[in-house]
Amino acid sequence: MTTGFHPAVGMATMSGMRHDDMVGVSARAIRIGVLDNDPFALDAMCAMISAVSKDFRVMWSTGSPAVAIEHCHNPHTRPEVLVLDMALGGITGADVCRRIRRRTGGTGIVCVTSYSVDVYQREAIASGAQGLFAKERLRTDIAVAIRWAAQGLPADEQAAVGFRDAQTAYGLLSGTVPAKMFVDMRDPLSLREKEILRLYARRLTTDEIAGRRHPPP
Repeated sequence: MTTGFHPAVGMATMSGMRHDDMVGVSARAIRIGVLDNDPFALDAMCAMISAVSKDFRVMWSTGSPAVAIEHCHNPHTRPEVLVLDMALGGITGADVCRRIRRRTGGTGIVCVTSYSVDVYQREAIASGAQGLFAKERLRTDIAVAIRWAAQGLPADEQAAVGFRDAQTAYGLLSGTVPAKMFVDMRDPLSLREKEILRLYARRLTTDEIAGRRHPPP
C-alpha cells in the first residue's frame, strides 16, 4: 500500500494533531470492517464508529473470523481499516491479524479488548497490528486510531510501545509461512466458517452464500 509519505515523516507531520485537525487526512470516507464474535458488542462498536465521524463508513461487520479474513484478502471487500476484538472464542484476534498481515500490508488493523491492554499487547505487536486499545476508551481513542491506521500507521503512543506500520509488519510476516488460505486455516475453525471460505473461494457473493445456507421457504 502506498501511503503517500514515509512512516517516519508521517509521524512527525501528524504528531499532536487533534481529531478535528485530521479530518483532511482522507479525501473520502474511510472504509472500515469490524470483527467481534459478541453480536451486541459488534452492533455497539459499529454504531459508535459510524457516529464518531462522517468520514467513517463501516462497509461490513461480522462475528466470523473466517469471513473477516476472506474479506481482507479480497480486493473488492478489503477495508482500509479492520477493527477487531482480541478475544474471539476458538481463535484469537492476534491469529486473525497475523493471517491477514502475512498476505497484505494494505489494511490497517486496530485491535480492541475488554481486558487490560497489557494482556494482549505483545501478541498484537507481533501479529502486525497498528494499535491496541481498551474498549472502555474507544469513544476517545477510536477516531484518531482509525485515521492513522487508514494510512497504515500506528498512532504516536502506539508506535512508542512497539507497534509498526502495516508495510513493515507485512514485510516481516509475509515470508514466515506459506501465505495460502488453506495453510492459514489449520488452526481450529468451525465447519460453518470453513464452508463459507470454500464458497468465497468459488467467487460466490455474500448474498449468494446466505441464500445457499438459508434458502427461502
